Amino acid sequence: MADSSFIDQSKLRFREGEVIYTKGDHAQQMHVILTGKVRLYTSDKPQGDWTEELAKGEFFGEGSLLEATPRTFTAVALEDTELIAITRGTFLRMIRQNPEVSVKMMQRLAQRNRELGSRVESSDDGKGQKPKPAPTAGSSLVSVITGKRYPINSHGALVGRFDPATGLHPDIDLTDEDPNLSISRRHARILCEHGRFFIVEEPGVTNGTYVKGDRLQAGDARETMPGDRVGFGMVVMFFEKQ
Repeated sequence: MADSSFIDQSKLRFREGEVIYTKGDHAQQMHVILTGKVRLYTSDKPQGDWTEELAKGEFFGEGSLLEATPRTFTAVALEDTELIAITRGTFLRMIRQNPEVSVKMMQRLAQRNRELGSRVESSDDGKGQKPKPAPTAGSSLVSVITGKRYPINSHGALVGRFDPATGLHPDIDLTDEDPNLSISRRHARILCEHGRFFIVEEPGVTNGTYVKGDRLQAGDARETMPGDRVGFGMVVMFFEKQ
């Protein structure tokens, strides 16, 4: 995409939980991910609803290159992340030197527009109103001890506990359920695919993730059925799907 000298001069590094930019900020640059992972939140805080998780080779914030509009999302590093920052002037030079860059960007923008269109169609209530994304088919995790329900969003969920040092909020925050601090900040992910649910343990977890009493192995995506007992460290939940 660009020569090595440009990349070295334009690198930015962010620690896990660090905000890259905030919704409403004005800027004229996009970012390409060299290493790490970035999540785009719909609010001006790194919590609540989010639209995308991006990884190595993907880019975001490209709208700022096309027109001087405020950022539409809050971008947060989900882990230690390294980016390239590309300004409008640099991007125009890149296009002149390599027209393929603009083609790839247009393809990516078209893909995002299709995905947005699909979400709008599925969420339109018939009156022109676009309601807030709801949990998937009423699915949730239910605490065995407190009985509290933790809804699972349609795009899945990160399970863990709040980290005051970084301000990173997992989608399902089990801090109140875990006085012994047995849950990692980023403990496990719940993936949703065509109405089926899978749990995958995050790297580096020490106290384990369990489905029906079986401890998950690293990288093992275990399907979870309604009524299954799920453990995150010392916290026991039940998976519920209405």
